[in-house]
Amino acid sequence: MLTTVEKVLALKNVELFSEIPGEVLADIAFVIEEVTMDRGTYIVHEGELGRELYIIVKGEVDVVSGERKIDTFKQGAYFGEMAILDSQPRSADVVAITDVTLLKIERDDFHEIMKQRDEVAIGVIKVLNKRIRNLTKKLVDVNEKK
Repeated sequence: MLTTVEKVLALKNVELFSEIPGEVLADIAFVIEEVTMDRGTYIVHEGELGRELYIIVKGEVDVVSGERKIDTFKQGAYFGEMAILDSQPRSADVVAITDVTLLKIERDDFHEIMKQRDEVAIGVIKVLNKRIRNLTKKLVDVNEKK
């Protein structure tokens, strides 16, 4: 079982929370649930409505859509960030390829923290904006090569 300090350190190492001060991360750590999943377990299912964000503390997962493997995530990676912001269906399955330890944040808890602490919302917006810029750049690069 992870201590609050270990949860804060895990959060600090995640890009999504990298812009958020440590004392705010401590608030988030109190609402995080530590979960373990066995190898082969589907953590999330493509098409289902998601309500949680997961952070990988230990182990590896595959992100799969249909029959196609999209990526492998390891310690420090996260998934489900869009699910805690909107109510859209999940875009892929996530399957544990080793035994994994995860930190899980429920949407309602996360929304409550964002209401109380502006720094959380601002930090998330910065990271998601960076992702959008990177994806846009990749699309431009691909189109320029054509």
